[in-house]
Amino acid sequence: MMHLLLFLAVLLATSITYAAPIQYESKKIFIISQKPTLIPHYMPQAKSATILANVTDPDLSRDSCGSVKMGFRTLWTCRDTAIRVPGTNQFAFVFANTAGWTDHQQDEAPAIQQGGPIGAGSDGTNSILLMKGPRPTLPTFYPLGPNMCPNSGACDDGASRWTAWPDSPPMVTDTALNGTVTAYTWVSNNKMVSSSMEQLTPQPSTTLFKMTYTPNLNPDVLPAVSTVDGNFWGEHEIAYGTYGNVVKGEYAYLYGLLHLGGVALARVPVDCVENKSQYEYYVDGKWTSTKPAIDDPAAAVPNAGTTGQGTFYFSDRAQSYVWIGQASISVSADFYISTAPNPEGPWTSPYLLYSGPNGDGDLPSYSLQAHPHMLREYDDGIYLTWTQYFKLSTYAAYVTPLVYVSFV
Repeated sequence: MMHLLLFLAVLLATSITYAAPIQYESKKIFIISQKPTLIPHYMPQAKSATILANVTDPDLSRDSCGSVKMGFRTLWTCRDTAIRVPGTNQFAFVFANTAGWTDHQQDEAPAIQQGGPIGAGSDGTNSILLMKGPRPTLPTFYPLGPNMCPNSGACDDGASRWTAWPDSPPMVTDTALNGTVTAYTWVSNNKMVSSSMEQLTPQPSTTLFKMTYTPNLNPDVLPAVSTVDGNFWGEHEIAYGTYGNVVKGEYAYLYGLLHLGGVALARVPVDCVENKSQYEYYVDGKWTSTKPAIDDPAAAVPNAGTTGQGTFYFSDRAQSYVWIGQASISVSADFYISTAPNPEGPWTSPYLLYSGPNGDGDLPSYSLQAHPHMLREYDDGIYLTWTQYFKLSTYAAYVTPLVYVSFV
C-alpha cells in the first residue's frame, strides 16, 4: 500500500491535464498525467555590438553581398560590381553580379586584417575582411538568359537592363566525402528602366541555378554554375527560394514573397531541388502539393520576416529557426529578428535587434544579411553585414561593414 501511495504522490505533484487509466498490479487506477513542458520562444537581445571591418576587394565596388561557407572559405555573391579605374578612386563598367572568397582563421572566425590596399571600403589603415577571387568577366557569375541582353544585361535601346541580382546566397544541399559542394540559387528575372530603376517585370519569372565546387587553394577558382531552368517559377508565381531558405534534416525550406504582402513557404527533399513535382507548399496551416497563387492570403506565414531583405537560418545552439533582416519599408541599417520552433512557425513578431551606421545617399542602407556560418561553436551572437550607400561627393564606392552582435 505504501508503494502505491508514493507512486500516486509523485504523479499528483505534476500539472493536471487529464485522467488516464493504467494497470497497477491487479487493479486499474486513474492517475493524473504530467502536463507537457512548454518551451518558450527563443528571443535573443543584443548585449554588445562591435564593427569589425569592411568586407572588400579594394579594386571592386560591390553592391549587396551575401555569403555561405563552401569548403574552408566563405563564398560571397554580390549584385552590381564595378572595377576601380587604375590610379583613381573612380569605378567603371558594371557587372550584374559577381562572386569572391574570404578566408577564416584557424578557429573558424573571419580572417580580419589590419590595413591593406587602398580602394573601395579601405583607406589602407582600417580593418578589412579581404575578398579574393578573379576579376569580373562576362558572362557574369550567374549568367543572364539568352533573351536578357547578354552578356552584361544592358540592352541596345540604352534605356533598359536585366539585373540578374541574387537576393539570397547559395543554398548548400550536399557536401560529399571528397569535399565537393552542391548548392542552388533562385534569381528573379528582373528587367528595369536603367535611369529610374522602375521595374518592368513586376512579378517576374525565376531562374534556378546549380553550383558545384571542389575545394581548391586557388582563390580564382569559383564554383561551376549551370542553369537548371530559366523559368523554374513562371511570371506571376511565388518565387520560392528568392526571399530566403534554410536546409534542415532531409528538407530544404524555401521562402518567397506574396504579391499583396506576406511571406510564403515551400519545402522539398534536399536531393530533389530540381524536381518541381516533389515540392510541397504550406497553405492554410498544412502542407499540400497544390501550389498557391501569388496573391493567396492563405499562403502567408505570419511574421516569417518583414518582407524586407534578410536571412533565414537554423541556430543549433538555440534549437530555433531565425530570420534577421530589414523592415519592409526601411532604408536604414535597422536589423529586425524573428524566431520560430519550426520553419512554418509560429514566428515571433519581428523586433529590433541592432541599428548600424548608415550612408548619406538616397538609399542609406539596404541588403541586410546575417552570416551564421562564421560563428564558432561557442559563439552566442551573429555576424551581420549591410550595404552603405553614399552621395557621390561623399564616397564613390559601396561599403559593406561587418559587425558582430553578441546576445544576452
